[in-house]
Amino acid sequence: MIANLTGRIVTRRAASAIVVALLAGCLCPARAQTSSKKRVEAFAKLPDWSGIWELDAFVGQADGQQFSAEGQRKLKAYAEAGRPSFTPEYQAKYDQIKKSVEAAVAADPAHPPVTHRPLCDAPPFPATASPGMFEWLITPEETTFISTVGAVRHIYTDGRSHPPKDELWPTLMGDSVGHWEGGTLVVDTIATRKQLYMGELSGFFVPMSDQLHFTERIRMVNHDEMQIDYTAEDPVALTKPIHHTITYARVTDFNRMVEETDCEQNERDPVVNGRFSTVTH
Repeated sequence: MIANLTGRIVTRRAASAIVVALLAGCLCPARAQTSSKKRVEAFAKLPDWSGIWELDAFVGQADGQQFSAEGQRKLKAYAEAGRPSFTPEYQAKYDQIKKSVEAAVAADPAHPPVTHRPLCDAPPFPATASPGMFEWLITPEETTFISTVGAVRHIYTDGRSHPPKDELWPTLMGDSVGHWEGGTLVVDTIATRKQLYMGELSGFFVPMSDQLHFTERIRMVNHDEMQIDYTAEDPVALTKPIHHTITYARVTDFNRMVEETDCEQNERDPVVNGRFSTVTH
């Protein structure tokens, strides 16, 4: 009797599996066609950000060259616009880090201290302000940022929210979700490495609180210009949000991405006692 019952259960399971398979075979093509049609319509609504882009201050510059006067002017303007207004506690942290870097540079100007990432590591968020070129790959579900200096960033636009707090931890690019308002991509980013990069002297990072939060509005101004309006908020570390706009230019003298991350330079200029050095052969 048990054997018969077991046989009936197995038979019923097998029959159910066959029915499910048949239904799937009938329904999946219809679903795929509907999905494909909807995706084609969704793609048609997206802006064309194809091509290669770079920070406008880097236009006409190459690795190892000096910046033009115009490039230096733009970089200085960006630095001033993005200068944080720290709370007293974090101003003290900034002053201490800056003082330490100044002393280290003054002690040996020819071998600057290692206050930032190694040259072959991907730059932290937002990465678009780093030397190098980048591309945007846009689909209805995600916009992906890919840089020649090793940064890859995923901006999810499929309606998902940020993960719960107990499933988040600081990462290089943070967690970004976005939505489209016409041709503008509005992005919300949390869970970055909790730091702000200060492009002074050798450059250094200032630690921020767990409440560091970024929003961006990214749009093409015209065929050859793109703008990103950044807002950085941290009610613990900042007395007011940081607002600034950065402009990117379409690259016209390259027709494909070129790998620019130079790990070999770390071998030529190794870190010795916390400083970049030069090896001669």
